[in-house]
Amino acid sequence: MTEGKTMKIGVMGNSKKIRDEQILVRFIRFLQSEGYETICFENVGQIGGVDVIVVLGGDGAILHAATAAAQKNIKIIGINYGTLGFLTEYEKEETEKIRELLVRLKESNCSVLKRTLLETELDGKKYYALNEVSFQRDYSVYNTQLAKLKVKVNQREMEKIAGDGLLISTPTGSTAYSLSAGGAILAPDVPAFMLTPICAFSLNTRPMVFPDTDVFEVMAVRKGIMLLVDGKQAGPIQEGTEIIVRKAPFTADFPVRDDSCFFRKIRTKLNQ
Repeated sequence: MTEGKTMKIGVMGNSKKIRDEQILVRFIRFLQSEGYETICFENVGQIGGVDVIVVLGGDGAILHAATAAAQKNIKIIGINYGTLGFLTEYEKEETEKIRELLVRLKESNCSVLKRTLLETELDGKKYYALNEVSFQRDYSVYNTQLAKLKVKVNQREMEKIAGDGLLISTPTGSTAYSLSAGGAILAPDVPAFMLTPICAFSLNTRPMVFPDTDVFEVMAVRKGIMLLVDGKQAGPIQEGTEIIVRKAPFTADFPVRDDSCFFRKIRTKLNQ
């Protein structure tokens, strides 16, 4: 940051517990006592005009805020007030320890983890995912058929997949749904994507890792397929429609504390 400039910090924490227990109010007062200008955002549509946003919540809250912040080049710090908190940098008991990280961030003396995002488009609208883009059977209607998808990589046909669906995950998302579906764990700074079938019909259909420069084209061979972005429905995919998934032109930037360790998180968070 520019020397002498006051760092502007946005704060989000919209769960009922955080608001009812005045956690958000106390945290804002703490930041103001440290000399920071603060803005409280009630929803992701308001995010903007700050240098960094601090999210009080769990991984869902961070996913919700990260893509909006990334598009405006705003850094993200998470404090875990949720259940798992894999994406958070601090636990709720460590809230005031954020002081040190903010000082280093202001002095441009802070490591920043640049997390890759995915970009896709449906019906003319672009979507961005920090975890994964998924193609799944549409369970909102009675549907007994397998999902059938044709996958191309860089315009070359790779495979036809039959099953419950398909995940295209970032390294961040490799510890989420993809891991539960049988995919491998990618370190967050690995320049790669994970393609993970969901309950594939064929035993030969297995997860694969691709460079993050590759472009995927996924066609719905039959109707009844839903496109989801970080777990949220984007909409149904019409039979014969090709959906392109590629690396987004920006990253989600997470300042990290000096003692941050991805492998320690794997040991502690994923073994609960």
